[in-house]
Amino acid sequence: MDPVENLMSVVKSKVILIVLGLLYLYATQRGEQSSRFVVAGVLVLSIIFGFVARMICRKSYLKNHDLSAEYKTLEVTSDEDAAEVIAKYHQGSYNDVLVHVISEGYDNLLRKLDREGIRTFIGTTALDYQVRSGIISDINGYASIPASVRSERFNLFGINYAVSRTEEAVLHVMRHIKELSGEYICFSNVHTSVMAREDVSYRDVLNGATFVFPDGTPIATLEQKKGYVGAERVAGPDFMEHMFRDTQDGRLSHFFYGASQETLDALKENLLKKYPGIDIRGMYSPPFRALSEEEDRADVNLINGSGADIIWIGLGAPKQEKWMNAHKGEISGVMMGVGAGFDFHAGTIKRAPKWIQKIGLEWLFRLFQDPGRLFKRYFVTNGKFIWYLLTNRK
Repeated sequence: MDPVENLMSVVKSKVILIVLGLLYLYATQRGEQSSRFVVAGVLVLSIIFGFVARMICRKSYLKNHDLSAEYKTLEVTSDEDAAEVIAKYHQGSYNDVLVHVISEGYDNLLRKLDREGIRTFIGTTALDYQVRSGIISDINGYASIPASVRSERFNLFGINYAVSRTEEAVLHVMRHIKELSGEYICFSNVHTSVMAREDVSYRDVLNGATFVFPDGTPIATLEQKKGYVGAERVAGPDFMEHMFRDTQDGRLSHFFYGASQETLDALKENLLKKYPGIDIRGMYSPPFRALSEEEDRADVNLINGSGADIIWIGLGAPKQEKWMNAHKGEISGVMMGVGAGFDFHAGTIKRAPKWIQKIGLEWLFRLFQDPGRLFKRYFVTNGKFIWYLLTNRK
């Protein structure tokens, strides 16, 4: 576990113990004799000491297993020259080598690395895909990857949510890109789920998508509690990052529709810098108003004329979902509504650090960034979400 996961584990366990202790005190009628200050103090101190103890154990483990220093891996392909790989390894002070297999006949490379005493790993390839972390499952004693996103759906407020992990969802789209042409994919969070709960027409729009992924920790947590193994939050910006990374070899092409021209310019610059080789077919910022029929048809022709496989839609909810639904079957590519994902990857809006995302408080981070616009959305909507869950999920 990293420090954040350790802290949350300690907090959860200590809170449970304190609650059980309080129940015992009141059950034995000793509640009045116990000081609230003492109870609170015990809780805080137990969390601090528990966290410190875990960090000491973690540091000792990393040190004993030679993992405390910065760990560097040299990534090479199977057709690279062995002498050059060995030279790179020593010059860069790497700890090991990861070989990505792209062709047969790499035994010579492995033998020479072995003679040098270099710890070497072989990247796993399946379904014409370099297997990445976050997708491997232990099935019957075998390390496996899912061939596709499961067919079961988790129903919440009438919305049929897909159950998946991020990389799993990305692989499915990559493998079925032709079949998904003309279809659309949604990423629904607490805000949009409440909107769909209160607006049947918008709920129908979401359910008209091929997939509705849970772009919100509370929804993913409900899936997990329902017993779905492998259920995970599939956030739009995370999905984009995985897809950009996995397609930077140019195997799939991208078109971006939405946001401001300034955001699009920054987005293109960042993507080309971070994912060299990515195939960007076009970007367009439509006017921030209702389009005429002629303007709409021109936009469709522009998108289809690019020949892009993936059409990223950044118009904001619920506009982007309604736009995709209205153009289902007209667009030659799979549409994905990712909202603020454009701004996050463009750097015009700063995304919450990973540790804040892990504890499910990314919404609070965004609230501090734009309280005027998001206060009502988060506090009113989050309150409604909890109320609907407590009263009736349907």
